[in-house]
Amino acid sequence: MDLSNQDFAKIHCDRIRELDPLIRFVGIANAMGTLLGTSHRKQLQPLLNEDETRLYSMQAVLRAELREDFQKNMGTLIYSVGKYDKLLRATVPMVGANGQKYYVLISLDVDADAFNILEKKILPYIDLLKEEPQT
Repeated sequence: MDLSNQDFAKIHCDRIRELDPLIRFVGIANAMGTLLGTSHRKQLQPLLNEDETRLYSMQAVLRAELREDFQKNMGTLIYSVGKYDKLLRATVPMVGANGQKYYVLISLDVDADAFNILEKKILPYIDLLKEEPQT
């Protein structure tokens, strides 16, 4: 698994987005918050433009990195979810087979059952993704 490869990252963004019709957006970012791949639901009018999405990515990764300061007390962050008036946002940290850290950034419709989608669909997919051999 080489998520630093933008084509590879884009393919997996598309596959994650297709796991549930209430998923609006999926992005994969590196540890610096740089988006390596993205996927939007078809016919979706995004709430953020490209520049705002890039800024959101950097901020989401920074927030996730700051949460890691408490891992020794609370354990490893599996995911975080924020609810806004117009959507739900989730950040899922993961470590690639190459040892590099990545973040899967997800936006869902505000009425989505984020915990069910994350626990039953997205996390199992990410677990399989982490097991893929290096290419």
